[in-house]
Amino acid sequence: MRVLLRAFPADVDALPELRRDANARSDEAAALTTTPVRGGILDRSMTTVSEREQQLLRRLARDQWVRLHGTPRVTVLAGGRYARELWTAWLALWGAHGTLHEGSDVDASVRAAIARAVASPAEPIAVLASPRELAAWREGRTDRNAAMLDEGLLEVPETSSTEHAQRGEHAERTGPTETCAGTRSSPLHLDARSAAEAAMYEALQATPATAGRFQLNACLSVRFGSRAAEVDLLSREDRIAIEIDGIHHFADPDCYRRDRRKDLLLQTQGLLVIRLLAEDVLRDPREAVKVVVQGIAFRRGELA
Repeated sequence: MRVLLRAFPADVDALPELRRDANARSDEAAALTTTPVRGGILDRSMTTVSEREQQLLRRLARDQWVRLHGTPRVTVLAGGRYARELWTAWLALWGAHGTLHEGSDVDASVRAAIARAVASPAEPIAVLASPRELAAWREGRTDRNAAMLDEGLLEVPETSSTEHAQRGEHAERTGPTETCAGTRSSPLHLDARSAAEAAMYEALQATPATAGRFQLNACLSVRFGSRAAEVDLLSREDRIAIEIDGIHHFADPDCYRRDRRKDLLLQTQGLLVIRLLAEDVLRDPREAVKVVVQGIAFRRGELA
């Protein structure tokens, strides 16, 4: 786990807000007004991931968080070709080996997927079927399999470019499909940073010590370059900014310099900056969550 924490020393003269009471600090935090863009997801020029795809990534990340804690989870993709592409692209980003069960016999697919999930709880496993097929299979059922389907159900609407091919292609695919790390058989490309942000956000939301404290893709009231400064994950109450970097941030001198300038800007706003490597978060966000919890404890110690 590669982590970089940056903050100014706890100088009460330089940062007088750190010694105010809780109510005053809440007012001070309002200065870091977050500006949701396009429904809460900032439209960044560096990524082509849409708001809908970000929401789907968050849900896939939530299922994987459940698996990492030893609970069997089958992701049930209610969709067609686009859902398959999303699953394949997501596994490639996570560097994970997973299984996709699909075919005309939904009952057989569900039973096989659940059996495999119970045997290997940490393995990403999914079932793909149309919403109509899943609804027909689910009707009148009250057994354990139905309950697991409900827990993992994820509706993935088709895009306009894939709707016309959904029926024919879906009917041709049968049985489980093994997908290995690095496989990119679909035209859908998701960037690692967006996937890591989704994974980190869901991990924080699922952890009692951090749940509800961070906002995803928030803007500050100060500018960085030609636009409002953006923070990947921001806690106004704790004055913590989490930035998730791809490996190119360290390989490209311009990216590295830009990140250091941004660190300085965030620090001048009284923020503790925690930088995480995207590949570490995608591999297993639990260590990153521990770092954030330590940051919150540090902040509370400063403000005590």
